[in-house]
This record gives sequence, C-alpha cells and structure tokens, in this order.
Amino acid sequence: MLDSYLSGDTLIMEEVIDNQLSIQLYCMGFLPGEKITIERIAPFGDPLIISVDDTFISLRRDDAAKIRVKRAES
Repeated sequence: MLDSYLSGDTLIMEEVIDNQLSIQLYCMGFLPGEKITIERIAPFGDPLIISVDDTFISLRRDDAAKIRVKRAES
C-alpha cells in the first residue's frame, strides 16, 4: 500500500480499494498504471505529498493505506 513507502520512491498505481476515494482521485488524473512519486512526508507522517505527471496531490495517511501500488522499474 502507498503508506508503506518512503519519500522519493517512484511507484506505479495499481488500484484504489475505496470507491469514493477512487472517484476523487480519478478526477485528478490519478489513474491505474500512472507513475507516481512520493515527494514529501510530513514530520509526523501525515499528510503525504505525491506527484502524478505535473500535479501534486496531498493525501492523508489513512487514504494512502487504501491505494495499492508497486515499485516502478528503473
């Protein structure tokens, strides 16, 4: 899940396991198969800032735990 990775990791989004969250993220271009990068993690771990193409999205750690990702091949 997305919440288990570190700042600077580049990942591929596979699936959002929460229907409402998936609708919100899909509207912002956060789609399955997209390459994402964890840009920053706040000092206490919440929120995470991720980038998708040229867009930055801030996610709560609870929401990040609902996003299945895999490490991008370099």
